[in-house]
Amino acid sequence: MSEFEDQKHIEALEALLRKPSKVTEQVEFPRWEDVATRSIRHELEKMPSETNKVISFFRKPMGLTVVGGTTFAIAATILFAFILKPTNNSIQVSSSAVMEEKRVIVTPLSVSVSQVKGKVFVVPSGSNTPVPLVEKYQLTSGDHIITDLSSQVDLHFETGSWIRVSSQSEVLVNTIEKTNEGTHSQKFEVKKGKLYASVSKLSKDSEFVVQAGEHLTQVRGTIFSVSFNGNIETVAVREGSVAFGDLILNAKQQVVVKQGETIPQVASQVSPKEDKELKAFSTQAMLAKESMLYKEHSRLELVRLEDGTEYRGVILGQSETHLHFQGMDGKFEIPIQNILETEKIR
Repeated sequence: MSEFEDQKHIEALEALLRKPSKVTEQVEFPRWEDVATRSIRHELEKMPSETNKVISFFRKPMGLTVVGGTTFAIAATILFAFILKPTNNSIQVSSSAVMEEKRVIVTPLSVSVSQVKGKVFVVPSGSNTPVPLVEKYQLTSGDHIITDLSSQVDLHFETGSWIRVSSQSEVLVNTIEKTNEGTHSQKFEVKKGKLYASVSKLSKDSEFVVQAGEHLTQVRGTIFSVSFNGNIETVAVREGSVAFGDLILNAKQQVVVKQGETIPQVASQVSPKEDKELKAFSTQAMLAKESMLYKEHSRLELVRLEDGTEYRGVILGQSETHLHFQGMDGKFEIPIQNILETEKIR
């Protein structure tokens, strides 16, 4: 399109814009002469002009009005307080934020393989294939331990506890977890065979549970064993106490229960054979813990208290009132005034 043709096109469009539409031609508009002589009209009545401004913060039923500059400031303060009054939603949001900060965090508990004797296998959690269990292997919840004939494995917990899975046994590691609040959850199931345990004193709300057959053995801190041959459960205690159902077993006691039978109300004396095995396990576990401490610190010490109590481990340091000590079951403090003497073992 040439510049001239383009100009003609623009003029044609302008002519169309100037031409009234049929709708406009049918409407009768007032003449300018008539509009110019009309008086001014308002849809709303004119508000009276007053020198003193009156501001009402409430509707008439409350009847509260405030007049003047100073009083207005007071009223504004009251209104501001009403506006900033915390609502339930804001309180809930604040509570949620606090709860978020206090949220419990669960992480795996460190349990390592300390010693393997013979052929020992583990079926990792989520797998069906057994693989050789080697030292330094980090167990996790859901792992399944299997020991062959004349074989065994020792497990060391970061809490100081010690477990031995005996020959021809199958033990399921159900749960080994800890929280940021300092609690520990340790649950095992003896499907067959025997398990020895030396459990350090548990903190509040922590648990150490062993299931065999139909019953649970719950521990607070002790040396004990649990065995199961598919029909008979046997729980024996050397030190401390355990709860076997509603029955409490103390040191040198045991209980034997067949599947389907009720738990006896009274425990029996531990058998000489079982007591001998528990004593050997306790001694071996203690020596193994000492060996680990010596390997880490290159020394071992003994602290003897005035009441005859002895602690074997490593002196980490001291304050004006306490000795910082790492024993077989973890770190703790010993009041200096209670110490009779210290001695280097290795």
